[in-house]
Amino acid sequence: MAPALVHAQTGLPDRALRIIIGFAAGGGSDVMARLIAAALERRVGRRITVENRPGGTGAAAGEALKIGGTDGSMVAFMPSPSLIAKLFVPTYPIDPLTDLAPITIAGTFVEAFAVSPKVDVSTVAEYVEWLKAGEPGRNKVGTTATDAMLQYYTRLLSREFGVPMEGQAFRGTAPLVADMEAGKVPAGVAGLTSFLVAHRGNRLRILATSGSKRVSVAPDLPTAAEAGYPGLTMEEWYGFFAAANTPPPLVDAWNQALTAVLKDKEVIERLSQLGLEVETSTPAACGERLAAHMKKWQATLQGLGLRPTL
Repeated sequence: MAPALVHAQTGLPDRALRIIIGFAAGGGSDVMARLIAAALERRVGRRITVENRPGGTGAAAGEALKIGGTDGSMVAFMPSPSLIAKLFVPTYPIDPLTDLAPITIAGTFVEAFAVSPKVDVSTVAEYVEWLKAGEPGRNKVGTTATDAMLQYYTRLLSREFGVPMEGQAFRGTAPLVADMEAGKVPAGVAGLTSFLVAHRGNRLRILATSGSKRVSVAPDLPTAAEAGYPGLTMEEWYGFFAAANTPPPLVDAWNQALTAVLKDKEVIERLSQLGLEVETSTPAACGERLAAHMKKWQATLQGLGLRPTL
């Protein structure tokens, strides 16, 4: 009778529930998803499994919904860079605007620009000065983005720093941090949620964040604008999504359960320590955020002379 009672109380499917992420275990998305899943388990009294499907864009989480998420027992936890990757990758497996059913925004985060601890600089200005010293290999920058989005980052950084940058793509934060710690890659770009733990552990050094204001969890870190590079300002977000053809009552049930968890004070505090500023929404508002974000990024790419994939 217990499963039936839980179903009646929550409206969630009476079967195994899964949260899919498109990245390897140990990264920022994985840590946050597992934290949310544990709190959701306590709330609904059901086992919530976090399933890792790593890939270069994180698109595998959305693809899993498109292929097998019709019964509403599976949702994806995805960052907005994974969603706008559709604009960069001709073979991107899903259309976020038509293949996903938005459930709720989970929170906003900013990007972080960091250097290897073996690079003796403490500010972006000092890094650019070091960069312009001209030794081969100094212009290399790593990121977990796809090859296509990597082109965006390298073109943007080249424009801002006045030095042609060479991008290197990684299939997850862990290998990127390892190579930065070892000095194999002098600099890197990733979500603050992915770099913050490594920064605190002195495995890399964050020089600036991309937000319009300093983040409360690391108030000592300057924004890119404060560092003298306002052109690097950008803010991203995480959301929960179901398959596009999920019945609206199931979407609403997931929204109620997830927003309740995300409004828990302990969850908010723990997520903020990872660099996520928690925010929730209705499914409709989440969909509007997605559409606006895609439109904004399309214009940004065109401004850099890049042709978006429509």
